[in-house]
Amino acid sequence: MSQSRQTDARIKELAEKKAQLDAQIAALDARRRLSEKKDEDRIKWLLGTLVFDRLSAEPALQSIVRRDLPERLTQRDRDRGLWQILFPDAQEDRS
Repeated sequence: MSQSRQTDARIKELAEKKAQLDAQIAALDARRRLSEKKDEDRIKWLLGTLVFDRLSAEPALQSIVRRDLPERLTQRDRDRGLWQILFPDAQEDRS
């Protein structure tokens, strides 16, 4: 086999290994991002649970939620209905 063919074969072999390594890196990166997303979702759930549990007992927290939560509610009826679950005594229309 000539030197040129050997070089071409070696380049092809290395390119295939590089493609495999790139695929492994991409898979590891995707797993890392998924793990980070799960951690972030868990933190949000824990924080939301804490706020929800303390809401009725802490007027300052209730005031913050009453002020800021409506901006996060969508126009969907289900989301708007959640307001009445949190604040059943609320008389004003939040839609």
